[in-house]
Amino acid sequence: MLDLQSLLGYLVDTLHRTFNVELVQIYLRDDAMRAFATRRIHSPHSWHGETLPRRVAYDSPLATFLGSRKQTLLRDDATDDQMRPHVSDAVKELQALGGEIVFPLFEEEILTGFIVVGAKRSGDPYFSSDIDLLLTLANQAAVAMKNAHLYSQVVVANEYVDNILSTMESGVIAVDAIGNISLFNPAAHRLTGMVFTPAAALSYGDLPTPLAAPLRDTLVQGRSHSQLDAVLQGLDGQAIPLVYSTAKLQDKDGRTHGALIVFSDLSRLKELEREKQRAERLASFGALAAGVAHEIKNPLVAIRTFAELLPERFGDVDFREDFSKVVIKEISRIDDLVARLRGIAATAPQQVGAVDLREPINDTLTLLRGQLEQTRTSVVREFQDPAPYVTIEESQLKQLFLNLLLNAIEAMGTDGVITVRIHRKHSPGQAWIVVEVADTGPGISEEVAANIFDPFFTTKARGSGLGLTICRGITDAHRGTIRAERHTEGPGTTIVVDLPVPSTAVDIVQKTALRS
Repeated sequence: MLDLQSLLGYLVDTLHRTFNVELVQIYLRDDAMRAFATRRIHSPHSWHGETLPRRVAYDSPLATFLGSRKQTLLRDDATDDQMRPHVSDAVKELQALGGEIVFPLFEEEILTGFIVVGAKRSGDPYFSSDIDLLLTLANQAAVAMKNAHLYSQVVVANEYVDNILSTMESGVIAVDAIGNISLFNPAAHRLTGMVFTPAAALSYGDLPTPLAAPLRDTLVQGRSHSQLDAVLQGLDGQAIPLVYSTAKLQDKDGRTHGALIVFSDLSRLKELEREKQRAERLASFGALAAGVAHEIKNPLVAIRTFAELLPERFGDVDFREDFSKVVIKEISRIDDLVARLRGIAATAPQQVGAVDLREPINDTLTLLRGQLEQTRTSVVREFQDPAPYVTIEESQLKQLFLNLLLNAIEAMGTDGVITVRIHRKHSPGQAWIVVEVADTGPGISEEVAANIFDPFFTTKARGSGLGLTICRGITDAHRGTIRAERHTEGPGTTIVVDLPVPSTAVDIVQKTALRS
């Protein structure tokens, strides 16, 4: 019997039927009250007298005696002169509880309760055979109550886990060692549209492929996955972006007895990301519009001033010549500004063959040879990757590196050193070519580093603030990244460009390695 209340009721009924006693009270340990308290027992023989104590303190004489002596106690023990000094107070308390005999209940040397049994209705005393039988019942009851207590703890734990799983927004699916589904929470049902019952005997093979494949890989190959993306086809045909993680379920000895996958719907997060990107684009557009208006306003003011004076000073030859020069010069500035603005909106990537990054870098350094010699700037090439191939138009790469190298030259002044590094790094599912352009200039502050790629942001007295914006446009268009890093030791700044290595470039790398 695993239900405690049913067990206690059965024990009371058994004692009444066997001995026809006046009273049976069961006191169980209650740590919250620091006392042994009676339980309401559903039995036709249960005794609900209100005059007897319902609680016995931990440090009471009776509890102390039972806990230390670990034996039964009879009211007749008080008549034994030798025992009286040790048990008289306990016997008095037993008498106050209306009992004739009491049996302790233990669990791992801890007193968990006791059974108080009243006198027989027949008036007969308790014989040794009666006491042996009662003691056997008490011992069996202690074992049964321990099992009932453990079972109740398991039930509570299961209910707690079920409550967590039922309220989770993430889907949770577990399989056993042979791949049969053993756990399927409501969120998993909502996301997959599958209905799971223990009688259905479904396996991971019945799951959608985006979930079945990683779950099988973890169960069979032992490889766990963490925070990977997948796309699940919803019941309405809409694609549901997911992020999932898998883990092995193991025993204490390390044996795998199943696998688990936890997956979450990223639809709302993706929508928030799109809204954030739209907001950022609108903010950038606003900054761009303000910058364009400011940059165009300056030459227009000069043209307007000359135009207003032209009727009065038309006969002045020098004025007309100056007017002609200013108008042409300022219109050229506007035209140059428009051309550079077009460069910000990088064209969509075109299908081009693999390009070795070393070639546009070397070509750009050759183009800047005059400026390098004039400023006495040294260039250090650290091309660590043997085959840095990307599929980006060479003209856009030259535009990218021209802006970066010119910025480095202008930042250092004279006698500076530019270091160009090329190396490779790997992240899950993607290889990257990393190009670093480091200078030995004065460096930049955190505030400048945070805004250096914004349109029209510049620290130069005569700069337009579009060079690095164009660089970011090129890298963004090709799924790359660009960032500025301050040197932790010594002056200078490093611009880091990460460019993805497409599959075609990987093939070229492999062919190059085979030829070598």
